[in-house]
Amino acid sequence: MYIVKLEWRGVRIPLRDLDLAIDPRKAGRNALIIWMHMDNGVVGFGEAAPIGPGRPPRIAEVAEILHELAPSALGLHPAIAFDVLAALAPRSNVGDALRFGLETAAFDAMGKNAGRPITDLLGGVIDWVPMVALLDFMNPEEAAIQARNAVERGYECIKASLGFRDPDMDVEVIKQIRSAVGDEIAIRADADEGWTTERALYTVERLQPFGLEFLEQPVIAEDLSGLARIRNSTEVPIAADEVVGTLADAQKVVSAGAADVLVVKAAKAGGIRHAQAIMLYAAQNNLRSTVASSLETGIGLAAGLHLSTSLGKASAASLGTGTRLESDLLLNPMIPVRGHITVPHVPGLGIELDYEAIDRYTTNVMGVIAG
Repeated sequence: MYIVKLEWRGVRIPLRDLDLAIDPRKAGRNALIIWMHMDNGVVGFGEAAPIGPGRPPRIAEVAEILHELAPSALGLHPAIAFDVLAALAPRSNVGDALRFGLETAAFDAMGKNAGRPITDLLGGVIDWVPMVALLDFMNPEEAAIQARNAVERGYECIKASLGFRDPDMDVEVIKQIRSAVGDEIAIRADADEGWTTERALYTVERLQPFGLEFLEQPVIAEDLSGLARIRNSTEVPIAADEVVGTLADAQKVVSAGAADVLVVKAAKAGGIRHAQAIMLYAAQNNLRSTVASSLETGIGLAAGLHLSTSLGKASAASLGTGTRLESDLLLNPMIPVRGHITVPHVPGLGIELDYEAIDRYTTNVMGVIAG
């Protein structure tokens, strides 16, 4: 089996709720959908959807790099082709997202060819992955109502984004969520780099009685010493998110003693295997890890789902974000049922693309290289 054609199309998918977009200009998600065609008719699907830091990358930039590199993949087995393309792609958020998209397509093709799901290729042994219920609220009362509703729908893990101007309001949010869901439900709080170290120290002390599973990225990614200081001041586990991209980033976090949990995003890590290496490194250093999305479509979410299974029992994953887009581009959407998503035990990613939706959201960015 070898590659005879690479094809790609840019899409822009609006968010379902414009309130989710801090900047109206960002009220949609850009992605490059990749088709990797084999000589035997097998086609692997992938997605490159870079995100931050700095100016949001144009999908045209991703397409330009892929157009330049694609000829090097023709005639090669997908696994070899990925290694070649990964070595040639730039070390940047754009390059890492492209690596993820190409590796996803390669894994999908290899799984389809072998008649095995990607989870098998990664050594996964579980059938379903618990999901995190992501809350969107304007005040503590709304947060409590949404949390209670999520538990009634079967979720066992709740995540609240904090960042009110008044830190006591952040504490009140968690207090009311805990009161609404009881002691058996896991609660995660995400400050999304929004606090100073001093505010974080003040707030985390007051969050301690509410039994958080962890507090995510309270300070900016560049402030590892501040993150370590916060971690050493509290019994609340601290999770590193924005600071963790590559394995080298994870090693810096561990060396600094800055976190108890690593949030792993395959698009930032540069692919599924690199993300898996971060998870393994975390386990070897007695840290937990959890898989999250970068607001990808169902293609990227499916890859994240298979990744979540790769190291035994899965931590609750933040992969239920497809519902935030008008379409996740799948005929079999990645939607949690009773707080879980079942791992498809069919060849490859186990997804079917919704080509009508892809056509509807396609931009003028597209290309094909064939041999």
